[in-house]
Amino acid sequence: MGKIRALVKLGSTAENLQAHKAIITSLKSMMWETNASEFTRKLREFCVNNACYPEFLNYFKINYLDDDKYIQWCAAFQPQTYTNMETNNFVESWHNQLKSTYMERKRNRRVDRLIFILVNDIEADFVANTNRIQLNVGRMGPEERRRRKRELDAE
Repeated sequence: MGKIRALVKLGSTAENLQAHKAIITSLKSMMWETNASEFTRKLREFCVNNACYPEFLNYFKINYLDDDKYIQWCAAFQPQTYTNMETNNFVESWHNQLKSTYMERKRNRRVDRLIFILVNDIEADFVANTNRIQLNVGRMGPEERRRRKRELDAE
């Protein structure tokens, strides 16, 4: 993103922002393309559309295309990598909570310490959280809120 800002400059800030968004959208589209021929078409189209930014295109070709580097970042050439993504916002959030709350942001390279924390601290909190959810204690989610509103309207 920083290189796009540095190498693609137009007259006004609004034009710069619009050009940067268009380039990033095109790059994301190419990155997640699963068909190799469609990726090649999008790449050619990207080069034609952004020919007015020769410094950026030169940088892009050297760092991301030469020596078949695109194979490393394009989903079309790595089907086994992009088919089984096991992370999502929930998992990332839980990992952040594990690091910050339970491990206190300290570097921990010992597996035995991690297992101790998982068994003694996290398991108890997990059981308490599960019980809280089953008993409907605490904040209502959107579905629970809608159900409760229907119950109140019916009365």
